[in-house]
Amino acid sequence: MTDRTGLLTDRYELTMLDSWVRDGSAQNSAVFEVFARRLPEGRRYGVLAGLGRLLPLIEAFSFDADEVAWLVEQGVVGDETAAYLRDFRFRGDVDAYPEGDLYFPGSPVLTVRGTLGECVVLETLALSVLNHDTAIASAAARMVRAAQGRPIIEMGGRRTHEQAAIATARAAYLAGFASTSNLAAGRRYGIPTVGTAAHAFTLAHASEEAAFRSQVEAQGVGTTLLVDTYDIADGIRTAVRVAGPGLGAVRIDSGDLADEAVKARALLDELGATSTRVVATSDLDEFVIAALADAPIDGYGVGTRVATGSGHPTASMVYKLVAVSDTVGGPLRPVSKKSKDKVSVGGHKTAWREYDDAGLLVRETFTTDPLVEVRADRASEPRGARPVQIPVMRDGVTVHHPTTEEIRAFTAESLRSLPAEAHSVAAGAPYLTVTQATTEEESTMSTKALIVVDVQNDFVEGGSLAVAGGRDVAARISEHLAAHAGDYAVIAASRDWHHPHDSNGGHFAAPGEDPDYVSTWPVHCTSDGPGSDYAPELATDAVTHHVRKGQGVPAYSAFEGVTDDGAALADVLRTAGVTDVDLVGIATDYCVRATALDARREGFAVRLLDGLHAGVAPGTTAAAVAEMAEAGVTV
Repeated sequence: MTDRTGLLTDRYELTMLDSWVRDGSAQNSAVFEVFARRLPEGRRYGVLAGLGRLLPLIEAFSFDADEVAWLVEQGVVGDETAAYLRDFRFRGDVDAYPEGDLYFPGSPVLTVRGTLGECVVLETLALSVLNHDTAIASAAARMVRAAQGRPIIEMGGRRTHEQAAIATARAAYLAGFASTSNLAAGRRYGIPTVGTAAHAFTLAHASEEAAFRSQVEAQGVGTTLLVDTYDIADGIRTAVRVAGPGLGAVRIDSGDLADEAVKARALLDELGATSTRVVATSDLDEFVIAALADAPIDGYGVGTRVATGSGHPTASMVYKLVAVSDTVGGPLRPVSKKSKDKVSVGGHKTAWREYDDAGLLVRETFTTDPLVEVRADRASEPRGARPVQIPVMRDGVTVHHPTTEEIRAFTAESLRSLPAEAHSVAAGAPYLTVTQATTEEESTMSTKALIVVDVQNDFVEGGSLAVAGGRDVAARISEHLAAHAGDYAVIAASRDWHHPHDSNGGHFAAPGEDPDYVSTWPVHCTSDGPGSDYAPELATDAVTHHVRKGQGVPAYSAFEGVTDDGAALADVLRTAGVTDVDLVGIATDYCVRATALDARREGFAVRLLDGLHAGVAPGTTAAAVAEMAEAGVTV
């Protein structure tokens, strides 16, 4: 039975609860969602993991008398909340993406519904499990893809916390690893376990041959012998002499793995051990495994790079309130954050996916539907789409019980729904960005945006950082807007908006010093002067969002700025359902370039419109255009 998990939380969750118990709002209805605003840098998809571990922990979320007494003693809660906690258990509902499913920026992977009091206290528990296991599974899936069908052993238990080691083995196995060295994970989750001997085993014997004979006598000729304790070639000869040509495998844990594998394969074949496999270990990750693709390696062992943060960035999932009632039993109202870089979309969401005829995932959207069970016949269902979430908990009781093997098979199926280019381990933009679905009446609305970058007085002729041809470009952009403004769901115009009278974080050259025109610049576009105004040749009547950037800090990309109401540009575009961005402005080799690269990182398709941008110098402009093209920008 799972121990009580009530204290697996942060103090502020209980201090919020204490206030709500006191003012009576703890019993109001609420909806919280788990999602990631973005994927880790360069990742094209994520794999959700940890749900099967999380649900039993939610069921066990309660407090015993001693724990409640300690909370009162520490001043965390008062007597009224103490009474509330003594009888506490989660009695709400949870819907989620099935474990092993893909997720992208904005995917509502977990939805928690219940009272405000019972939902708020689950934040730390949900995020600690999902962030850890999802990071492991997402990294492991990339390694499995790089291995091209060769089995991978998870062997990172000695590099992390003893309980995290078990969770790591589970998440990696779900993502496609073949086995684990961790016995606790093997017993708990039915994962195949493997393991033979370490270097200490060889060193403990009088000779390498004596060690190999001892191991073969105990484990049979099908075992794997570690041959790099002294000299790899001598080790292989000794291994075959001891075990014969039927030796199962040799393991290499040091040196240039590609070169050593080639030499090992040749030597094994020369000795008649043609069926003996070559297994490679030693600080492997998806990049190293991909680089070893042509080497004669039959399997891999991965430890540090899958079990610790050195091998995978955090999943960065958040747990946010999206709807709440103002009275017990009252109607829910959507709530959302507007703070810079942390904007959220209010309202309970239902996620939908669309697939092409080959079964490849092509689109993910969400609708803000009433709080009802997931059904295939929802009136708001986008045409041709199917829901992603499933019910996993009802009235605080788990109703979804897939086996480890079922989750593993579902994960493999999910990964097969990605096109080949989305599986690349090279850095790239997310394959999809989740957007809000349109109604049938809105289906003809554009999913395109135009971003006009820094067409300001200081960047055109006569300004402190003038770009030749800037005024002509401004006029041509105005002509484009006059003809095509109706083509865009969003038209955003960015401006440098620097603080006057300070260096803006070193962006302006110090008084008396010459700017280097790389990281330091002359004073320009200060918020109190005309240099920050739009150039008069630019017509701004059609602009829907004005973006200010560089307010006290260096900034180049429009995605570093905020709108007049504090929203981040990426969130504005996603909320409007934008998938494609047209880009124009000044200067091509600096702020236009930075905006284009950020737009790709955020998952948008990007076009740089010919004739509607101007650069500082021909050489740097050509280099910037080439870099944008390499990043997937249509130029």
